[in-house]
Amino acid sequence: MKKAVKQTKSRMYGSAELAQALIRCAGTGIYIVQDGRFHYVNSLFQELTGYTEKELLDVYSLDLVHPDDREVVRKKAIESLKSGRSLPCEYRFMKKGGEVMWVLERLTSTEYKGKRATVGSFMDITERKQSEETLAKSEERYRTIMDETRDDYYETDLAGHYTFVNDAFCYSAGYDREEIIGKSYKLIHPNEDVERIYETFSQVYLTGQPIKGFVTKFVHKDKSTRVSEQSAFPMRNEKGEIVGFRGVSHDVTERVRMEEALRRSEERYRTMIEEIEEGYYEVDIAGSFTFVNKAACRQFGRSREELIGLNYRDYVPKEDVKSIYKAWNGVFRTGEPVQAFPFTAIRKDGTQIFLENSISPLRNKAGKIVGFRSVSRDVTERKHFEQKLANMATHDSLTGLPNRTLLSDRLAMGLALSRRSGNRMAVMMLDLDNFKVVNDTMGHGVGDQLLKSVGERLTSVTRRSDTVARMGGDEFVLVLPQIAQPTNAAKLAQRVLEVFREPFIFNGHRLNITTSVGIAVYPDDGKEVEELLKNADAAMYWAKEQGRDAYKFYGSDESRAYDKAQINV
Repeated sequence: MKKAVKQTKSRMYGSAELAQALIRCAGTGIYIVQDGRFHYVNSLFQELTGYTEKELLDVYSLDLVHPDDREVVRKKAIESLKSGRSLPCEYRFMKKGGEVMWVLERLTSTEYKGKRATVGSFMDITERKQSEETLAKSEERYRTIMDETRDDYYETDLAGHYTFVNDAFCYSAGYDREEIIGKSYKLIHPNEDVERIYETFSQVYLTGQPIKGFVTKFVHKDKSTRVSEQSAFPMRNEKGEIVGFRGVSHDVTERVRMEEALRRSEERYRTMIEEIEEGYYEVDIAGSFTFVNKAACRQFGRSREELIGLNYRDYVPKEDVKSIYKAWNGVFRTGEPVQAFPFTAIRKDGTQIFLENSISPLRNKAGKIVGFRSVSRDVTERKHFEQKLANMATHDSLTGLPNRTLLSDRLAMGLALSRRSGNRMAVMMLDLDNFKVVNDTMGHGVGDQLLKSVGERLTSVTRRSDTVARMGGDEFVLVLPQIAQPTNAAKLAQRVLEVFREPFIFNGHRLNITTSVGIAVYPDDGKEVEELLKNADAAMYWAKEQGRDAYKFYGSDESRAYDKAQINV
């Protein structure tokens, strides 16, 4: 008799431990609702919801269901009571403090204290719901959708024969519970996975430690194959001896399929990116390369290994760094892409290229901007052509010096600066002495070469802030902004005369050419551009009249008189 009682207690202990282990392993809260009100809640239910047993008992259960889900839960409960079947239900539960928790619940009709009641069990699936929402938001880039999963629970002996399976497991396998109990795990796993599963559970037995997240194939009764992700735990008796295994698994077929689809899609995406002619690259928030395609490597003149990790400050001229930062910062702040953003890049060999970039935000799965992606087009050839056109419009085609158009701009700028600062500005008109003789006797080719050399000598004796322009023919203009006294212009004029007295030697020719220089100073000799040019021209012709190879200021009485006489020399 005592032995029978002891065996009964042992079985009861094992059953209780089994039930508790099952509930804990599955993370399930248990409750009983009768007449719509809680009559029993287990400790895990209290832990999940935040309410104590005292706060829950005799409370109307639907009051803790999210208002939008109450009707669904009510119908499920009624259906379970009428049919006697165990029914699943997902809904939002209002935890203590107002926090919303998503739960997966199974409702079963039962008899409690002589009356019909509903036994409910639910587990917190909030994290799974959040993961599904995050995946849905990432659909634009990855097009990943994970279908709602149902967790399966099972227990086996040491030989791998099922001793218990839950309803979800039966549903996933396609078998009734009676068809599974006592059968080997080989029933639902393909031959190629049997050895690996055996080794996995052997490791659990030898180490006593669970193994989580291993993936196996799952063969349905209809012979279709699914993929499941499992976690295996040792199952112990009251002595602590491992007597079997318990496991939780869920279907990840869609996830695996989508991951494979994503892998193939990513592979196609990368292949396409590698084959396009435009440069494509990705950078982190700091502006360092994290990915580049072949075209980008060609553009920047560096290998992929050299570019990855390279910061934009290392290949962009210093004067462009702020503008690039500003463009990326604008994309970061607004989340809006930028099109055709221009910047200059320095290749490994030191040459410069001009790029136009479209810049888009690069986001992680949570939607946070973690960098930028860009498609860059090399517009160096076009840029050079545009610069050449612009140069042709503002520069003399023979000497490369500013022409009349650019000279007018420089004079206007210099005049405005002098008006603000109170300093003087000098305008010097130069004309070559006897240049016509060179053209007539030696030809226009030599004359053109002489004009180029003249431009070079004038540039060599002026400041960077000065302007040397060709008016046409053999006439040149020098603009000297921001001079303190007219004597500054006189010193430069003297220097010009000196360098011209040195023979011009090229192509076997030795030419001795001098020049005559006229000087007008703002504001003494004129306050407008046209007036200064006219008076400088008058002073230059007076210099020619006085014997050439000389400079004259318009301020002299003679040059003024010469101007009034309008004598052409």
